[in-house]
Amino acid sequence: MKTIQILIPTNAMIRKPLCDIMLIADNHPTFLEKVKYFITIISAFAPVAYILDGVSSWFVDNHQFATFVIIAILCNIGIGWRFHSKMKSFSWEEFIKKNTLMIGVLIVSYIMLEQLRITVGPGIIGDGLKVVIQVSTLLYPTSKALKNLYILSNNQFPPAFIMERLYNFEKTGNLKDLFPEQDKPE
Repeated sequence: MKTIQILIPTNAMIRKPLCDIMLIADNHPTFLEKVKYFITIISAFAPVAYILDGVSSWFVDNHQFATFVIIAILCNIGIGWRFHSKMKSFSWEEFIKKNTLMIGVLIVSYIMLEQLRITVGPGIIGDGLKVVIQVSTLLYPTSKALKNLYILSNNQFPPAFIMERLYNFEKTGNLKDLFPEQDKPE
């Protein structure tokens, strides 16, 4: 199997900053060489630190959503395995491909939609967009799991009216299709 190498081989990308760290601690390099090594280390690790800080901040603000997405993905993986095993269509290769694709699509689409929401800014529209993005993102693995459960249970569970709402929401993206407002008695 042929691998594609980025401009610099990955092991060199890791080895260079680590060697620079060791050289800073050594007595042989001059002060200017140590400054050069320090700048190299900072330029190598700063983007990683920036990304990790952003992910950490996002996770603090969206802990519950992130937890629910992880649970939905794991449930979908388990239910999908059971469904395909029962239907005699299970393949490890397809299992890994499809679940990797699903997780990749979730990550990329959520990041793109979240950038759109951040651009809109805070307020009623931004808050509404956040809810729609999170519900849509959560529904991707959840709807796949529910559809498989529906088939596995011979169309008994989840109830047909829930599945109908789920299909309608997938078509329109309107939250009212998923959570219709109840008429409130006066």
